[in-house]
This record gives sequence, structure tokens and C-alpha cells, in this order.
Amino acid sequence: MFKPFIKNATTGQELLWRSIKLRKSLDEICHSLELEVPPSERKKVRRHHRLEVRCRNNLDIGNSGERPISTVLIDEITSSASADKHSFMIVGRSPARDIIDSTWSDYDDNFDYSEPKLRELARHISDKFDIFCDTFPEGQPDPTDPVNYFAFENESPWTKLMDEADQQGYIFTSNEIGNLYLWRVPEIEAVRKPFHITEGINIKNIKWTENGSEQFHEYIVKGGGGDPVRLVDNTCPGNRTLTIDITDPYVTLTELERRAKTEMRRRKEVKTIVTVSGWGLTDEQIKTLGNTYRKEIYWFPNSIIPVKVPTLGFDTNLLISEVEYSADDKTANCDITLVNREMYL
Repeated sequence: MFKPFIKNATTGQELLWRSIKLRKSLDEICHSLELEVPPSERKKVRRHHRLEVRCRNNLDIGNSGERPISTVLIDEITSSASADKHSFMIVGRSPARDIIDSTWSDYDDNFDYSEPKLRELARHISDKFDIFCDTFPEGQPDPTDPVNYFAFENESPWTKLMDEADQQGYIFTSNEIGNLYLWRVPEIEAVRKPFHITEGINIKNIKWTENGSEQFHEYIVKGGGGDPVRLVDNTCPGNRTLTIDITDPYVTLTELERRAKTEMRRRKEVKTIVTVSGWGLTDEQIKTLGNTYRKEIYWFPNSIIPVKVPTLGFDTNLLISEVEYSADDKTANCDITLVNREMYL
């Protein structure tokens, strides 16, 4: 039977909790956690403690009945009280917050910056923060391309590294134990079965949104010393313009064109948010997997799943761009954000 629990990995103590809200998104490297605990747990947590969100299920036989869902560092603890309840809210983000929030401008004389591969450079930077970065699937030879130009300036080197990853078609994401993945968007045929969204079977609520607030009429991407790339989105009338200046002097015309297309696709926001019961597969579905080692049983971003919702005209495969797990003492649900794969290409 599925049961989430919270462990303070810094002290080794398990926490009682009243509610959990955990979000994983392709648009944000860090997982974010909002956790409500009773006053009895206040002395078990401090700022910067490391919390692990885990789930127990005796059918998860490949992981000894327990697996990690997320790891965060506590950013904030707030006490709130009313006439009928006193509780503490804990807010945390993945350990990658340290990399993303930091700025520095020093070079390591022992590291060769002459065209390192993307994964090699990401590991060099993340090692500074005791975080390991791997490509997904794990354990493969480095599939990334060389980084032609990378300058440390008085800003976040990680921001530049994210731009380089985007140019190479990778996304940085936190993983379940607090490290990082460099992950390509899967092919549309790479459907994650038995995951599915089907009207009349596992949908509690559904919301479809077409958002144009982040769109621009013209996208201009500069870099490499040549003429800029200009791309016009005729679905967004007007004169709103977005200009991106890539500092890499060796960036190619193909890479500039790809960046312009990527920006335009992502800003044409069309998404569907579906609420389902539980955080993953049903017990019956898990049983069909047999040994669950290295098999996903919980909803997760960057996966392609079949979606059949006749009332919205959906009978296709869509990409999960975000999941938000929630639970209290009575229910556990998951909000799943579905988008067209091309938004992340």
C-alpha cells in the first residue's frame, strides 16, 4: 500500500506531517517542497537540514518496498496559529539551489577549459557543491558535445551552462537523491507504459489552457559575430520583440536558429493539467511490472505517455512537463501537466 513519509536525513529522524506538496518541473531545475508539520516536530528541523521525501509500498519489490521521491534543503520554517490549529510550514528546494543561486568568477588552474564536453564541465562545476551530475540514462559514455566557449564572470556560471545545455538539446533536472541529470527529451515513440491518462478511467479533474502572455511577435538571437537570426510568430500580432544575445563567439548559425525556434515554441503555451488519484501507478499496474528495480512507478517529468480525452479531442502521446504531488491525512493526488513535445526541443 502506497504511503509517503518524510525523513530528516541530517538527523536521521522521521517526521510526522499534516500535508505535503511537492513539485517537479522541466522549467525549474529544483524540486520544491511545502510541508506542514504539527508543533511536536518543530525541534526536529532547522534551516538547511536535508529532507527526503520517500514512499513505502510493499509491491515495490525492486527497491525493498521503499524508494526516494525527492531530496530538498530547508529554506524556510514558519509558525502559524489560529483558534483551532497550530502548525509549522517548511519550505525547501533541491540541493541544486546552491549552484543556481551562487555567483563566482574564479578559474581552476587544474581544469582544462579548452573545449570540455558539456557533462564534464557540468560535473566540474557541480563538484564544487558536492553534487554529482550525470547524463540520463546513467552509466553511459559521455554523449554530450564539446563546449566551445565558456567564460567565468561575476555572475552565475550555471546560467550560461543551462544555455549551453539548451543549445545541445539537454535539460538539467534534479533527481530523487539531490543530484543532477542532463536529460534529452524522449522520442515521441518512447511511451512510458503502463502510465496513461484516459477519460473515464483515471481523471479526477482536467484543465486546458492556451496562454499567450509570454509570446513575442519577433525573436532575435545574436551571437558568433554574424548576422542575427530573426523569427516571426504570426500567431502573436503586434510589435513585441525578444532579443537574446549569446556570448559564445563560436556559436553556429544552426544553434542560433534552434534557440529562436525553442523560445517561440515554449512561449506558445498550450498545456493540459490533469488531476489523478495517488502519486503513480495503481497496485494492479505495479503487479504487472514484476520486479520494479529500475522501473518507474510514480509520475515523473520528461516522460511521454498516451493521452485519450475525447471531450478535448485528445488521442495522442504527450510530454509530462511538470508533476505536483499532494497528500494529507485523507487523500493523495497528483497534478500532471501535459504539453506537446516540441515545446522542449
